[in-house]
Amino acid sequence: MLTSGTLLQDRYRIDRLMELGSIGGMYRAWDVQREVPVSVKELIPQPDLEADVLGQLHRQVTQEAQALMGLKHPAMALGVDFFQFEGADVGRENAYLVTDFVEGENLADCVARVGALPEEHVLAWAGQILDVLAYCHDNGVLHRDIKPQNIILKPDGNVVLVGFELAKLWDSNDPRTWTATRVMGTPEYAPPERWGLQTWHIDARSDLYSFGATLYYALTGQVPLTAGERTANPYRFLPVRELRPRVSARTKSAVVRAMALPRGKRFQSAAAMQAALMDKTPLRVSEDVHPAALMLPSRGERLRNWLLLVLIGVMALSVAGVVGVVGRAIFDGALLETSVTEAGAPPVIATQAVVVPTTVPTLAPTIVPVETPLPTNTVVAASPVAWTPVFSDAFDDNANDWVVGGYEDDWGTVTRVITDGLYTWNVTAFQSVGRWCLPEIEPTADFYLAVDAQRVSGPVDASYGMVFRHSEGSYYLFSIRDDGFFNFNLWYGFEWSAIIDWTGTLAIRPGEVNRLAVQAEGTQFTFFINDEVVAQAESAQLSEGEAGLSVLLVTPGDAVFVFDDFAILVP
Repeated sequence: MLTSGTLLQDRYRIDRLMELGSIGGMYRAWDVQREVPVSVKELIPQPDLEADVLGQLHRQVTQEAQALMGLKHPAMALGVDFFQFEGADVGRENAYLVTDFVEGENLADCVARVGALPEEHVLAWAGQILDVLAYCHDNGVLHRDIKPQNIILKPDGNVVLVGFELAKLWDSNDPRTWTATRVMGTPEYAPPERWGLQTWHIDARSDLYSFGATLYYALTGQVPLTAGERTANPYRFLPVRELRPRVSARTKSAVVRAMALPRGKRFQSAAAMQAALMDKTPLRVSEDVHPAALMLPSRGERLRNWLLLVLIGVMALSVAGVVGVVGRAIFDGALLETSVTEAGAPPVIATQAVVVPTTVPTLAPTIVPVETPLPTNTVVAASPVAWTPVFSDAFDDNANDWVVGGYEDDWGTVTRVITDGLYTWNVTAFQSVGRWCLPEIEPTADFYLAVDAQRVSGPVDASYGMVFRHSEGSYYLFSIRDDGFFNFNLWYGFEWSAIIDWTGTLAIRPGEVNRLAVQAEGTQFTFFINDEVVAQAESAQLSEGEAGLSVLLVTPGDAVFVFDDFAILVP
């Protein structure tokens, strides 16, 4: 670490440390030649790297620094100098990037001081930042560390983007690199690919995720949850308009899309995001798929869950035969692997409907009453003959980007693998926990959705099934249990609605492979188990969305589930 008064290159006198990380630091300094303040970013190499690897990294950093210093834009801090010299370890050179020091208040301090900012002000400077990002990206330069601290609000009302990050002088494949970056970084504004949740490389869409998270903070005054927390429990995040009802639907939609956890579902360029924010494109475009749920834990939801626990406890004591499925239902989400823990208690899924007063905003209109389930002796064809297959996966490989790999949080662990033509989930529950994920798939309205599913081991009351019409954190859920029950639930308006409560059927084959299917046409739903119609229902809450798989363990313990032949047909 550099100390105050240190003179670099006989030109830059260190004034004070502004930010310290495990692999470098940021300093305010004084340029004695120009007599102006500057920022100095220090990059310290990994101590045990092989000489040839370190040499390659130094060349990469030099190339990136030269590219950055060649850029000039009124909304970015301009590069002044780049140099390397021997650090504390003999033979290992630190790298230093010098940029103009921008006077003003950073966005983080501004929001901490005054709270959420007016939408029109946020959009004004958002346009400037997106303009400079488009310019940098077009010239092959990424920022890599967009966050409120790196956006300076100048007294004249304009903004400047500072803190450009160069490639690290650390081996990206070394777990210590991920750990060091994470411990000293700002994970709330980092995309999942930065923190090791995916194996993807950083690209322009990574900058857009970070900028979307920064917009979220500016508009709501709330620090966004990390990508890992959102993955572990996506329906716990409040959309922008729930925290700030007066924020326009267009702005909210753009922020949601920018913060989509899968890279392919974000804006593909800064220009596209700028156009969406500035009302130059429709809200729905061809590449706009499922936006990741963006919700923050609310006090009202925690109160509701506490009341639910109390009421269910009373019911269990007073009503014989009522079996409550009480606990935290955490669903790990859409096309991404899970990470990190989440704060607060999630909603409760119960076997009996419980109505509890709550301060949580309710978006859903009244649920259409469910029709009486049909007898289980009605046999139909495996799928509509005249419908067209649009998606199928026999799990011979992972071409459709299902979630794979392992993850652990406060509620348990889950490991998913695709081998031998099966998608296998090994789940350990420390308490009641649900998991779901979606493949890379287009949203559908009317469809026939089917999958082969089996509980290989685990508690008999563990349920498994399908999520569908998933959109902006809301979705339908069709599940079965090997004790002979199925249900049809809706997660909407931050609460569960049992459209078909747990209902018994002889169509389920305990311990064996069960073919599950749902046919959706408008507001009408027909449910199949092993090619038998088991129920029909009606609900008008969700008109279209994505589809995927889910499991739920209400009893702590271990369970293994396998899935195969996932397919979607449309009219």
